[in-house]
Amino acid sequence: MDRPLPDTDLVVATPERVSFDYQVAGLGTRAIAQILDLLILSGLLIALGFLGLAFAAFGASTVGSLVMLFGAFVIVFGYFWISEAFWSGQTIGKKVFRLRAVGDRGEPMTFVQAGIRNIVRIVDFLPYGYGVGLVTLFINGKGRRLGDLAAGTIVVKDSDYVWLWQLPGAQPASSPGAPLPPPPLPGAVSTLSAFAPATPAELMLRRLDPDVRRFVTAYARRRPSLPIPLRAQLADQVQARLQNAAPDVYVQHGPLAALDYLADLERGGSAPVAPAAPVGPAAPPAPPAASPQ
Repeated sequence: MDRPLPDTDLVVATPERVSFDYQVAGLGTRAIAQILDLLILSGLLIALGFLGLAFAAFGASTVGSLVMLFGAFVIVFGYFWISEAFWSGQTIGKKVFRLRAVGDRGEPMTFVQAGIRNIVRIVDFLPYGYGVGLVTLFINGKGRRLGDLAAGTIVVKDSDYVWLWQLPGAQPASSPGAPLPPPPLPGAVSTLSAFAPATPAELMLRRLDPDVRRFVTAYARRRPSLPIPLRAQLADQVQARLQNAAPDVYVQHGPLAALDYLADLERGGSAPVAPAAPVGPAAPPAPPAASPQ
């Protein structure tokens, strides 16, 4: 009994095939947290004793005895029960030492589980100093006393808190008086470029019908190998949709210019690509199905 129970890992698998790892709290950490809770309970009981003596000093010894008896019961059971039920499985001692009581499947402990766990604490405490509870801890080998076995709970180490600014690539919010960061060096790649807002071209392409977007993508990929007459024929087949997608270009320059304009946006460029000589027969992209007029 000189060597505490080693910390083990509890792996919980959800029906969605997501696994959560918990580190089961060892005997030493739980004992220190329990000592802190018992010290707090002792302070509350001492304060209750002074309250009972105050009643007795004013001649109400019977009332003082009832207050001490009922108050002691409420404090001893209510402290653990209420704390663990409404504080996510933690008491003051558990919170200080980063411990938490959870369900044996990793779920948050319920109000009923907290009650069962702390009612059976009476048996765990027998004959003195959690004698039965310590024996049960060593026998099951999973850090669970009788109260945990009866309530279906287990005490684990609480996970570390991670602030948003501690995540990779994030930065803490600067205070109003803090100096601004220096500008990036010429040629340096900004780490925030991956999170830049969408460009106007990308926003325009997102508003396209999915069939038209796929047609424009295929056209932009095969455009260098398509002759101009075939490109014009393809543009005429979808001219109604091109007029809706790029009305200004369509009105000023026609359907082929509108199709080339969308293809340039898809390729990330700004100028139309000059037609290249065909290198061989290439299958043109299939136009999207025309919508009913």
